[in-house]
Amino acid sequence: MDPIQGICNRRYLVLLIMLPVIVTFFSGCLWATPVTTNPGGENPGEVMENPEEEARRLQEEWERRNEELKQELGKFYVPLPPLEQAENPAVKARALYLTGHTVGYEERYRANLKLIEETELNAVVIDIKDDHGRMCYQSDIEIINEVDSYYHPVPISDIREVLEELKSKDIYPIARIVVFKDPYLAETRPEWAIQANGGGLWKEKGVAWINPFQEEVWDYNIAIAKEAALLGFREVQFDYIRFPENARRVDQEAYYPHQEGRIKDDAVKGFLKRAREQLADYNVHFACDVFGVIATSWGDTDEIGQIWETFAPEVDYQCPMVYPSHYGPGYFGYPVPDAEPAGTVNRALTDAIKRNAPLKEPAIIRPWLQSFTATWIRGYIPYGAREVRQQIDAALKLGIEEYMIWDPSNVYPAGAFYSEEKAEEHRARFRSQRAAEGRDVLGRTGKEALECYLEAIKKKDWREAYALQVTGGRLNGDQYREWLNGTGGKLEQWQVETFNGSGKEATARLELLIRVGGEEERLEGEEWSLAWENQVWRVKPSSQFLECLEGDSWQDE
Repeated sequence: MDPIQGICNRRYLVLLIMLPVIVTFFSGCLWATPVTTNPGGENPGEVMENPEEEARRLQEEWERRNEELKQELGKFYVPLPPLEQAENPAVKARALYLTGHTVGYEERYRANLKLIEETELNAVVIDIKDDHGRMCYQSDIEIINEVDSYYHPVPISDIREVLEELKSKDIYPIARIVVFKDPYLAETRPEWAIQANGGGLWKEKGVAWINPFQEEVWDYNIAIAKEAALLGFREVQFDYIRFPENARRVDQEAYYPHQEGRIKDDAVKGFLKRAREQLADYNVHFACDVFGVIATSWGDTDEIGQIWETFAPEVDYQCPMVYPSHYGPGYFGYPVPDAEPAGTVNRALTDAIKRNAPLKEPAIIRPWLQSFTATWIRGYIPYGAREVRQQIDAALKLGIEEYMIWDPSNVYPAGAFYSEEKAEEHRARFRSQRAAEGRDVLGRTGKEALECYLEAIKKKDWREAYALQVTGGRLNGDQYREWLNGTGGKLEQWQVETFNGSGKEATARLELLIRVGGEEERLEGEEWSLAWENQVWRVKPSSQFLECLEGDSWQDE
């Protein structure tokens, strides 16, 4: 062997031996992040940032974002919440409504707090901006002070003291903010208001309304919601998220600047989306009040911009006003719905539950219930403790364990409310009975839900069928109606041969007879499944059944 080659080979051998040592040494020096991690996914060699440095970096980021917001929002600016915020878990609120004036009226306010502390009640809804457009406390928001939208003096002299006391008593505070019915802002900023065709502000019985298409109005109310969260309200609740009633007449008399060909629902959607996005940092629950009737009607029947499905995905709580006095003669089959508090609330909330059933993660339903006597209604009845309790129990039977009580005078009947211990026993009894019998919140077992679905398909009752059929979100209600009404097949007969359920899943074996034109199609040994969705039993029919009704549009993807 050539000596030179021998030396080279020995050096090469030494390098091969030393290479792992060299790699290990330099990998520890040059790479801060090793290639491997432990089973928990943690990196044992990772260099942790100094806690003080991390705090400084977060503070700088907070200040930077605040400055950007200040530039972006101008007079509508509200600071971001502090970096560390208290937890805000969801609460099953059972609330009384209080005006700002009641909070400022010591005797009445104390009486309501005492009622809450001694009963199942655990929350208050407080006006902070009411339907006169007036603020009930002194705000730090620039635009609020510029337009001076206050009562003079403000009824709540120290809002922070009020919220501290509510916190000490473990009473859940909800801030009510009236949005588009704002006559004060409409008069003060007429360019933001609904305009009359003949010139000037459009008014309903002397009351001007703000224009829901005006985005400055969105920012104005969202700013108030942000400040409410900073003050310590755990939930903000927007009311009057709509256009004026009697829409056909209003639309003949008025116009909405900046509408630009959009429908009314677009204004509501825009406001809700912006509110949801901008409140995300503020650790506050988000609710909206809606007419109870929109759960029963379909689409924007009243042309006020309120559609159930617009609100349900955007808010944490959807609060239908199911006051019996709000339903006209003949509603739900009652000559005077106001005289049937339990039945009216049951029917209204049943419709609301069915509207939520097909939706992905819909808002929790928390209804407004009536505690006032509607003397203007022909055939009205006096409302006292009994009538209020009937409404609460009608909701409970449907699995709705939270509610808000409305009386404009803020005087409530103590006899309507149980002690917390008795109320919890009452609620538990409803829960255990449903669970023992395998019933959903509509009171149906899985088999009964299946029978209801089949009957709805037979009658082409598209609303009932849509609430009961698992569609995978492929069709909205309008599309489902078009599909079912357009099917050529007709379900004639069926027999449920076997039904097996366990927990929140079930299967059924059926035999069905479908008529298509003049021919009969018999489906034997059909295997269907049922699932528990949004607290309701829902049916997933076979692809073969749906194809027999019409085409293969329901084939699994």
